[in-house]
Amino acid sequence: MTRQLHRAVPGRRYVMRLIALITILVAYTHMNTAAQSTSVMRGTLVIGILTIESSYAQNTELPARGVPDTLQFWIGPDKAWRIRTYATDHDIHPHSLGDLGKVKDRPAEFARDHIKKHYGDVLALTLVLEFPETSDPNAVRRVLAQHNLKGSLEVAKSGFAFWNPDDGHYQSKTTPR
Repeated sequence: MTRQLHRAVPGRRYVMRLIALITILVAYTHMNTAAQSTSVMRGTLVIGILTIESSYAQNTELPARGVPDTLQFWIGPDKAWRIRTYATDHDIHPHSLGDLGKVKDRPAEFARDHIKKHYGDVLALTLVLEFPETSDPNAVRRVLAQHNLKGSLEVAKSGFAFWNPDDGHYQSKTTPR
């Protein structure tokens, strides 16, 4: 009987160690996931507010009566995006620009020049917004308020942020030709 009890103890120790190891791994995974989800995302948003509201799908364009179309550039520390929004049907076309290559030292200027060159005939206003931390709703509201912008800043899972002028549900509904 002593011999059987002696054998049961190492098995029990093994199970207890295994449980402790699993507990540590679960706690580490949870901490790591929480740290990733609350990581600071900072960047510059260059917004071209247009005088039109349009639909890419219907190939229509009208003078903006409420919510305008936009052309936006999100410039993060490692990557830049070009984002075109279509107000009529809340369609959005994000396009990754990578690290902007040779314009790395002046990406906001590049974005402003691009907006003016390609949309100058329907451009109402161009704004440059600096977001030190997109995960802080109060800081985001302050930046938008400083530029007299209603709506919100949306952060996409892909890694870009864009200004949503009316808090509508923007989603990619069409594919650019």
